[in-house]
Amino acid sequence: MTGGDIFVECLKAQGVKDIFGLPGNHLDTVYEALYNNQANIQHYVTRHEGGTAFMADGYARATGDVGVCMTVPGPGSNNASVGIGEANTASSPVLWITGQNPSYLAQRDPKKSFHGLDQRAAFTPMTKHLEIVHRVDQIPGAVNRSFSALRSGRPGPVLIELAKDALDAEADLPIPPWNNGIQTTAAPQDIDAAIALLSKAEHPLIIAGGGINHTRATAEILAFAELLDAPIVMTGFGKGSVPEDSPHSIGIFRDGVAQAAMNASDLIVAVGTRFNYRDTGNWSLKIPQPLLHIEADPDEIHKEYPATVGIGANPKLVLRQLNAALNDEKRTGGWGEGLRELRRQFTAIERPQILQEMREVMPRDAILSVDVNITGYGALAHFPCYHPGSYIFSGVSVAMGIGLTGAIGAQVAYPERKVVALSGDGGFLMTCPDLATAVMYNLPVVTLVMNDNQYTSIERGQLRRFGKRIGVELVNPDFVQFAESFGAVGLRVEDPNDFKPMFEKALALD
Repeated sequence: MTGGDIFVECLKAQGVKDIFGLPGNHLDTVYEALYNNQANIQHYVTRHEGGTAFMADGYARATGDVGVCMTVPGPGSNNASVGIGEANTASSPVLWITGQNPSYLAQRDPKKSFHGLDQRAAFTPMTKHLEIVHRVDQIPGAVNRSFSALRSGRPGPVLIELAKDALDAEADLPIPPWNNGIQTTAAPQDIDAAIALLSKAEHPLIIAGGGINHTRATAEILAFAELLDAPIVMTGFGKGSVPEDSPHSIGIFRDGVAQAAMNASDLIVAVGTRFNYRDTGNWSLKIPQPLLHIEADPDEIHKEYPATVGIGANPKLVLRQLNAALNDEKRTGGWGEGLRELRRQFTAIERPQILQEMREVMPRDAILSVDVNITGYGALAHFPCYHPGSYIFSGVSVAMGIGLTGAIGAQVAYPERKVVALSGDGGFLMTCPDLATAVMYNLPVVTLVMNDNQYTSIERGQLRRFGKRIGVELVNPDFVQFAESFGAVGLRVEDPNDFKPMFEKALALD
């Protein structure tokens, strides 16, 4: 087998079924191996590497498992870095495969080489783990270690760089089996300390973060809330981890109802969150003490807020441990009627018309991929979600372009579910060439483009601060004709009252 064959066999052993990529000379033998394995792995050719990485991220968030993208080095990997940076801030398990020049050129100045780039120096800051493969015999170990990193602790993107001569060489090597990573549980003394806090609390409040989404710990956190008779608020990345029609859900962290509940609580239980700038208002938010903080990355405990008890372990497994211990306890506290009042306040919130109508039309298990735009900002609080992985957005890096491409990744993961992208005109135009990818593979993604011919959020900020604006006006194409030129269907809504029937029509198309 060639190194390319060995590499693809290693991916198959790890359960990889879909890859988003752009081919290039460095990866020829990998593509030859993919050609011979089309029954096992589907390759989706994309139009720009930035979208390629966003697709893998959307796939990873929708499934909770590894999304895979592949690019050539140099310009290809530089283009992909926007999406990889997003996956890094979103704690998304993305395997990023890049080629590299033959190993005998490793000591040459990359600025003088074809597609030359020192990728270790460039991308170590935005990846959780990085493997450099110079020889064919290094391939199995590199893949095995990469999947261990992808499936252990806090997720994040992992880069494997493959030298061309390593891929072209031939060898007969064993293929490592499935690697489930290291799943860490809490030490008994930490569970005891947590139970001691929980036993004293009359009004505990639970914060569900992205770690609940990634580990698919919905059942565990709902059981936890039931045992505590406690409300749950979600962080941005935690949205969807708890059904928003659950009697325990009171919305998104920092919204009015959630903030009032936090102020009335006597214990905060934060699970699977790192307290990023968006959720905390640039860390201006005061988190009441005591705080029980459960997070997969032990280094995050005490980093932003001091924890009374901190547990650095898999959130799903820790919740199971706590639930088992709480079942043996006789609790007398709980919110009681106070929880029901919080729910009444949350459900009484008036939602923007377009978001309300989107929710009425979209199936319960539909996936929404939200680009950076004014309507999308409102969706975080005002578009209810009911399934883990059903809400994709750029929550920290705020990277424009994820709407369409994140939706494509999610649609590949779940071809039977409805997937909608909510984009502004500016964000859509950043990755719109990949509309061709959706058409090519008959992926029925519905993309809503809010067209106001400007970068609206920037314009508002300029007017608010300076009373004038510059660099925000856009000259846009006719988006209906643009879609049709790709072979997609284009529809236009000019009257808000026409939106709902037009959206129903769009969702009904195959």
